Amino acid sequence: MFNTTATAQHVTPMPAGIAPEKGVELLQDHELFIQCDPHMVKYEPTDTAWGPEPTLPDGRGVKAVAAPKCYQVTDKVHALPAGLWDSDVVSTYEFINIERGVFVRVRSPLNTSMETVWEIRESASEDGGWELVEDVVIKCSRFLVGIVKNTCETGWKGIHEKMVGKLEQSP
Repeated sequence: MFNTTATAQHVTPMPAGIAPEKGVELLQDHELFIQCDPHMVKYEPTDTAWGPEPTLPDGRGVKAVAAPKCYQVTDKVHALPAGLWDSDVVSTYEFINIERGVFVRVRSPLNTSMETVWEIRESASEDGGWELVEDVVIKCSRFLVGIVKNTCETGWKGIHEKMVGKLEQSP
């Protein structure tokens, strides 16, 4: 009754000359992926998720290529501007490698979850090339959806820039 769903998609062109396989490899490096999160304070691998064994949701059009891995991640969340009221939020991150990237489910307090398919896809533009694509489904209380979606919208460019920067630095 008080829960809702929101979606977002963020796309960044891959630099010319970088093989799509390199992008997939980066996305499937879970610890490097977590380190690209600007809100992350600390993380550690964990043997279990908060619920049942992690699985891929129906209807997302992806197929697992490896067993799931889970991490406990602590993020610093800004509840009010200028750091007037910050809070540490501990979440479980579930990673499932898929053919062209990774599926990530973040389970946070207050029945909040984000299910994201991160993929390297061929660009539909005339120039061709490859793109880093992030498809997010947010599930949470109607009272929190604005805060969670705003956090996604304000942070995605920095996360994508870090990932593309790592690709440009790799041999």
